[in-house]
Amino acid sequence: MLSFWPFATPYPEIQVRDIGEEYDYIIVGGGTAGCVLANRLSASPDTSVLLIERGPLADTWASRVPLLSSDFASDGSRTYKRKSEFQPEIDQHIELVVGSALGGSSRINQMLYTRGLKQEYDMWKDAGFEGWGWEDMKRNFIKSERSLMGAEIDEDIHGKNGEWCNQTSEDLHFRGFNKVIDSCKELGLPYIKDINSPKLPTIGCGLLHWTRDQNQHRHSTYHAFLPLDLALKRKKNLHVVTKAVVERIQFESPAIARGVNVVSRSGKESTSVRAKREIILCAGPFGSPHVLMLSGIGPAQHLKDHGIDVIKDLPAVGDNLEDHFGASIAYRVPMGESLLAIEKRPWVFIIELFRYLLFGTGLLLAPVLQLAIFASSLLLNEKGMPSKIEIAGPETLPDVEIMPMAYFSGDGKFDKSRGIFSFLNVLLHPKSKGTVRLSSKDPKAPLLIDPRYLSSPDDFAPLRASLRLTLRVKESMIAQGFPLEDWITPSGEDDASLDKFIRKHNRTTYHYSSTCRMGDVVDEKLRVIGVKGLRVADSSVFPWVLGTHLQAPTVCVAERCAEMILDGK
Repeated sequence: MLSFWPFATPYPEIQVRDIGEEYDYIIVGGGTAGCVLANRLSASPDTSVLLIERGPLADTWASRVPLLSSDFASDGSRTYKRKSEFQPEIDQHIELVVGSALGGSSRINQMLYTRGLKQEYDMWKDAGFEGWGWEDMKRNFIKSERSLMGAEIDEDIHGKNGEWCNQTSEDLHFRGFNKVIDSCKELGLPYIKDINSPKLPTIGCGLLHWTRDQNQHRHSTYHAFLPLDLALKRKKNLHVVTKAVVERIQFESPAIARGVNVVSRSGKESTSVRAKREIILCAGPFGSPHVLMLSGIGPAQHLKDHGIDVIKDLPAVGDNLEDHFGASIAYRVPMGESLLAIEKRPWVFIIELFRYLLFGTGLLLAPVLQLAIFASSLLLNEKGMPSKIEIAGPETLPDVEIMPMAYFSGDGKFDKSRGIFSFLNVLLHPKSKGTVRLSSKDPKAPLLIDPRYLSSPDDFAPLRASLRLTLRVKESMIAQGFPLEDWITPSGEDDASLDKFIRKHNRTTYHYSSTCRMGDVVDEKLRVIGVKGLRVADSSVFPWVLGTHLQAPTVCVAERCAEMILDGK
């Protein structure tokens, strides 16, 4: 039952002043990963768990409607936005966005459920991270998944009994999407029936899976793993506090994590709380290194510069920030061929609202992203055409993803006078790496986040190849009679023209990772190196950013962490 209904049972949140003196486990961050851990660790009524989330509960009707709850359409109550440091290669600051509510970014993202490739997880294992190969990860993906894709699902790959729903649909909402599929087939890119199956090609075009439940609501990790009925059932041993900030971790000598200092967002309430067993940071790729550095764990000189006593010198805390950088090509189409119609034509929105309320169908199901093209730039020729090689080897795994949208895939404001169909070209394996640093030892002071986009020259070649492939797809769509009119496109296909375009028409895809990565900050058990009683479990621990959307892998990291803790590892 949603909070807009006046007689709904309230969610059993507690205030900072009501936090107990001691819990078995303290989870810092109630986002995508934190909700999963809170569920698993509190399963035994004899185990006490405290979950601390910076953002609000914010569970309204609109927050459950897929299209209305995504960041570009929301009211901002579940979102935390900040500017990056100036990016010289693209001559601008970039707006960085993360979720800030119970459920984190799973409350505002495009709901994409993509696991990534078997080969990449096996590469993690081969790099020395035992327990992170595909077979280990597959087990945990299946554990949390409740696939709603019918009796035909492969139960060796997908789960049917987990908490977290996902589904897909072959009912594409805009004609342009079908034309993209037809064009890919014409160009030699196969149709992938299940993009999460390691048994199918890694290169081609396929429908995306969304985290929507059987009622066609957004199924965030909050709704999946900490729903109202579970929170009420476990309210004696699971305490959830929202709108609260962890200022720092408390230690016993020499480096044993024993508690945290917590303050309400209003600043009116504060307390200290101890952990009998462990503290787990799930504050995300910005928040987790932030808490570590405020607590004296990080690059020693940087901490000293801010007057913070060094508990453990770990130079890699806040380093190795990776993100999937994207470049957008956009075309004009008739308004009826674009999702923009729901925004510019009030009667279209009213019709779609009734379709959603009465039948659970229509444009409010978030058809912004419905399919994706995965390609290897090494298997594309100088014109962007796929090579005839049918099987990609380890060195030619997909390194670019093209996401067609019946909307604008660029960043910032844009002309909405005509319909738009666009293609976001995404670099899946960037060589550029950035940093997260403190601006002050004050927990309220903003972080200095520098993604250093395009700082590695190696990042241009895959993006050029992706843009050329997009232009070939566009030509095929036009040949099929789809009315694409050039709008934001490169002036030419030579390297210089494409590089100029990449530097001007770009954006983040919000896939931040690796700022507390395994091997440098945490070990393969996710324990902070050199510190007892402290782990990190979110996308910040990835050894490198996976070539996929990060929501499902982040949940899998939380599942792995819970499994290791409960097994006493």
